[in-house]
Amino acid sequence: MCKWLISMFLLCAVVNGQSAYTWVDENGQTHYSDRPYPGADQIELATAQDFPTLQRAAGAANAVDEESEPADAYTAFNVLQPGHQETLWNIAGNVDVALEVAPGLRSGHRLGVYLDGTLTDLSTTAPQFQLTDVVRGLHTLQAVILDASNDEVLRSLAVTFMVQQTSIQNPNNPNAP
Repeated sequence: MCKWLISMFLLCAVVNGQSAYTWVDENGQTHYSDRPYPGADQIELATAQDFPTLQRAAGAANAVDEESEPADAYTAFNVLQPGHQETLWNIAGNVDVALEVAPGLRSGHRLGVYLDGTLTDLSTTAPQFQLTDVVRGLHTLQAVILDASNDEVLRSLAVTFMVQQTSIQNPNNPNAP
């Protein structure tokens, strides 16, 4: 209880940037106070960390500086389709991709995808598109937002999906001759 009170006292003193006093009594107990005490040593406490207030010109409070706005201006960036661990059957090599981009793709930004670790710059701003020539097997897909100088602004979480293709060599295939 006593340590808690001392901590609270010091916290209040630090926030206000005031002086504190400390001394050891005849029993060896250390004391702290915000008031002077005979024989006490004065401690100068620094002020608490401060964060500067951003001031904007009147009328410009809602203006967006696109050159300096960070990637965290995007509140959501996810691969919606294909779903994580989804199995796609007989797609003839075409995978439909749908992305969630909120609040929307900024001017000068475009989309790209990493398919199995290889970047494909789609040069598109549309959140729905189709990848072609995706062979059967296990694949990973990760979407990226690229700026005008091809620098990566933001990357989505990766999704893993499986492409299955019916084989004509399968004797159970109803399409087999």
